[in-house]
Amino acid sequence: MFAATLGLACYSGANLGGGESGDDSTGAQGSTAADTGDAPADAPVYAPTGLRLLTPTQYRNSVVDVLGDVAAPTVGQWRSSIAAAQGGVAAATVEDYEEAAMTVTAGVFSDPDARAALAGGTPAVSPDDPCATQVLTALGRRAWRRPLSADELARYTGLAADISALLGGDPWLGLQHAVAGLLQSPNFLYRVELGSPVDPKEPLQLRLDGYELASRLSYLVWNTTPDDALLAAAGAGELDDDAGLEAQIDRLFASPRARDGVIQLFVDMFDLDALLSLQKDPQLLPAFTPTIGPAMREELVRVIADTVLERRDYRRLFDTRGGFVDAELAALYGIEGAFDGTVTPVELPATRGGLLTLAGFLAINAGEASTSPTKRGLAVRRALMCQTIPPPPPGVDATLPEPGPDQPMTKRQQLDAHIKDPVCAGCHQFTDPIGLALEHFDALGVYRATDKGLPIDPSGELDGEAFADAVELGGLLADSPAIGDCAVRNLYRYATGHIEQPEEQAALAALRDALVTNRYDLTAAFDALVRSEGFRHATRSPEDAP
Repeated sequence: MFAATLGLACYSGANLGGGESGDDSTGAQGSTAADTGDAPADAPVYAPTGLRLLTPTQYRNSVVDVLGDVAAPTVGQWRSSIAAAQGGVAAATVEDYEEAAMTVTAGVFSDPDARAALAGGTPAVSPDDPCATQVLTALGRRAWRRPLSADELARYTGLAADISALLGGDPWLGLQHAVAGLLQSPNFLYRVELGSPVDPKEPLQLRLDGYELASRLSYLVWNTTPDDALLAAAGAGELDDDAGLEAQIDRLFASPRARDGVIQLFVDMFDLDALLSLQKDPQLLPAFTPTIGPAMREELVRVIADTVLERRDYRRLFDTRGGFVDAELAALYGIEGAFDGTVTPVELPATRGGLLTLAGFLAINAGEASTSPTKRGLAVRRALMCQTIPPPPPGVDATLPEPGPDQPMTKRQQLDAHIKDPVCAGCHQFTDPIGLALEHFDALGVYRATDKGLPIDPSGELDGEAFADAVELGGLLADSPAIGDCAVRNLYRYATGHIEQPEEQAALAALRDALVTNRYDLTAAFDALVRSEGFRHATRSPEDAP
């Protein structure tokens, strides 16, 4: 290996209003609130500083933006931005990063046209070769999101020269391994946003430098590494100036790439990438095919884009009748017409309305063969309402009673046992009524009138408000203040990489005000976030203070 390698109890009164306690619905470990006891009482509290591992999507996007139009692999173990910020890197993942870097750079440098576009003329690599220095200076700046120091540059030009000599004097092979080393460095794999004190009297209050701020801004708005213009602005000190920063914010939001950043928030929230590897039992669910999961993901992305980016009203995500289907999804929904392989906007059947009734959401939150009202209800409570539903206590029997062959039971009848059991009722009374409203849709999202030959009852209550079916439930969610509160909470978590603490409620309140004032235009909350003082700052833990 020649490239440099990486050295690296059930519910009993929890806050259901979203309140001050956060819930990590992604499975990541919750962060510990920074103790700001050494700071002045009126000192602002920002999100904690730290290193943030690139998510697989960010890794892929960044490789493409550094090396050009390449077939970048999907690498990484944390799909969620929060999990990536708080999780470590397994040894196997380190090997994956090494293999990915070598594979993608080999593809570039083995293609004369691709390497010429990347590096210009053929370099005669030596430690002091100006061509190699120029190439690694430019690529290093893009890959590491800052200029390389003189020592760092010398290390990688020396690596290129050593490998070139070792492999028969081929300068391209030396340069290839040096670039692969750049892509394996923690400086590439992690977003370094540490900041530095601006006032010696407040050592816990940090401000990001221009390059760190460029990285934070680009990954939030574009979900990829900063472009040359943003890095140039950082190097010129323009991001330290309000006017200069505002100009870059406006430029990034005006780009079509801003769509990717907003959509990625929802990919995180709903774990939409799970649809790319969706598994169902084709014997019991004959509509399932290996290609239907990606089609479901595409529909969800388009519905989110339509409601959030075009109609600019987050509430419409829960009651829209619009869908986007190919031939497979049209058949699943029972929509007649000719579909030629393209994705077509359609009006969904009257039995459907909003996110909860889209096949992708239903399929993710179900088993391989059968529905799971508890899982579906839990997804709504956690991801859409930011409410804490703890896991069952250890030793609790979570199996549902199995009906006899001559006495079929619906899921509602099976779950009644949990509702009646006081050990389980505390959780299930909040999750199951929501999930049971979706029982007209099987584990793949296909509509059905009956369950095991018995009529389905989709009625229920959402926090005291009655609904007749899934469509009415969507309407209640659209009107619920918890939906907007949770949206900005998820935005804040996505942007900062951690679960908010009580000390950060002022930041959440500002985002909530921006959302409500702008009639639930979530892009307004994005805009308010990147223009806030908190976006430029971080809070250091006292144990890390000098």
